[in-house]
Amino acid sequence: MATEVTLRRFDLSDVDAMMAWASDPEVAAFCRWEPYASTETEALLAHIRDTALSHQWYRAICLAGDARPVGSVSLEPTADPCRGELGYVVARAHWGRGVATAAVRAALAAVFREVEGLVRVEALVDVDNAASQRVAEKAGFRREGVLRRHYWHKGRVRDLAIYGFVSGDPLPPSHEDEGRESMEQEAAARTPERADEVTLRPFDLADADAEAMTAWAEHPVLVPPTAAMASGVYFSPPRDALLAFLRGTDPPHTWIRAVCLGGAIVGAVTVSRTEDRCRAEVGTALARAHRGRGAAAAALRLAATAALGDLEGVERVEALVDADDAASRRAVEDAGFRREAVMRSHRDARDVVVYSLMSTDDDPLIDLPRS
Repeated sequence: MATEVTLRRFDLSDVDAMMAWASDPEVAAFCRWEPYASTETEALLAHIRDTALSHQWYRAICLAGDARPVGSVSLEPTADPCRGELGYVVARAHWGRGVATAAVRAALAAVFREVEGLVRVEALVDVDNAASQRVAEKAGFRREGVLRRHYWHKGRVRDLAIYGFVSGDPLPPSHEDEGRESMEQEAAARTPERADEVTLRPFDLADADAEAMTAWAEHPVLVPPTAAMASGVYFSPPRDALLAFLRGTDPPHTWIRAVCLGGAIVGAVTVSRTEDRCRAEVGTALARAHRGRGAAAAALRLAATAALGDLEGVERVEALVDADDAASRRAVEDAGFRREAVMRSHRDARDVVVYSLMSTDDDPLIDLPRS
């Protein structure tokens, strides 16, 4: 018989019940927070008051017929309003009884009704947390891939399995995991296209008057079309906008370089830090005339290599590409990035392919010098 649970809002009177899991080191092992000391009742009360009660969607997990919470489930907002990240925790006394699975299923049934604009819910689970992965899969999430070295967790960089559940996906769960093996084989089999004489250099304010730069700024092709690049490259090319871009004020970028071919500027490439210090996101824009000639792949590889060497703490450079943009996906793969996952309805409600490149990757495809 399936475990029955109910979800409700927290109350300050739940502090003693919450302490049962919040103070347990085994429960906290894969969580971002450290376990509370059993004497830290006031601190836990503050957490309930300041976080749980004011959160957009944070619920207590209760067994049917019992109002005492045995865990919690919450939906964290992301930078894109169409998606949220689901987190769940259950007291150790209730592990292995289907409580977490039932709670996650109930949460998925509720959040699309209760959170405006939500299209996708994702769960990011440590690759070593097999129990939590089973919960996600049994609850109806679809495993989409593994994001290598994706987050900093208690003194070390960790890999994450990413699961997605999109509005309209069926409950009960589907265990299909189609296409991942073929995706990896496809990426590994590609032979990169070389681009001769591609170099990167810092921009200069004088570049705002360059005719070549105006050409690619008017008609950019983004590879990949990341949020970091979109607001910095998709602009009208009047001088004021170009100057703002070159000064790094529209928007500020961690690392930005001009892409040059034969000495002429044909585009730009940026590396932007993410909310997690161990990773950064790369994007580039090129003039249409240079599409398909290998310049994008060379620029992406040069930028990623430089970022891994120059940006302190960065161990992973990732590229997020619209799933329908085959040309951009080829450029990223030719640059030596490894395809990891397809995240459905991830950015502006569109499917996104995640690629990564790390300093430890064994990549015989191309041999480009550092920028």
